[in-house]
Amino acid sequence: MKVMALDLSTKSTGWSLYEDSKLINYGCITATDTNFLNRISKMTEKLKVVFDEQQPDTFIVEEVLLDDVKHNQQVFKALMYLQAAVAIELNKRNKKMEFFTASEWRKRCGIQTGRGITRDKVKAADIKFVKDTYNIDANDDICDAICIGYAYTNGKSTTIVTEDGFEFK
Repeated sequence: MKVMALDLSTKSTGWSLYEDSKLINYGCITATDTNFLNRISKMTEKLKVVFDEQQPDTFIVEEVLLDDVKHNQQVFKALMYLQAAVAIELNKRNKKMEFFTASEWRKRCGIQTGRGITRDKVKAADIKFVKDTYNIDANDDICDAICIGYAYTNGKSTTIVTEDGFEFK
């Protein structure tokens, strides 16, 4: 099964492709325009090309949380719109997206997050993880996508199942 992981952004989207648990390809797509809706349109068109070329079966996307964008409503809105545009495209292809929060995929990669750890520090840790694991030097968008894919295909699940069968992540 081919799994594509996406670190969506309206300006620079990283993607990675795994076959089962093996990283087989990765890349980055960029879009420029002062209007974020135009960037979303450009990004979606470029993603469609990648989807056609790579033919993934499953899509894993970093969940957009307001806290992750420092409560910046405009950035949050742009990322949610992009996520919706990708979801619509995948629906046309009879594909679905699954989501990981940044803290969840980083936990599965063994990358520490939380109070006092800055964005710069976690981005550096993501890049180091990819270098150490795959000997790949890449930008943080690609590294985040590789880490998201790794967390889905290789990472340790943190799902807890209670005695009565309830599951918590």
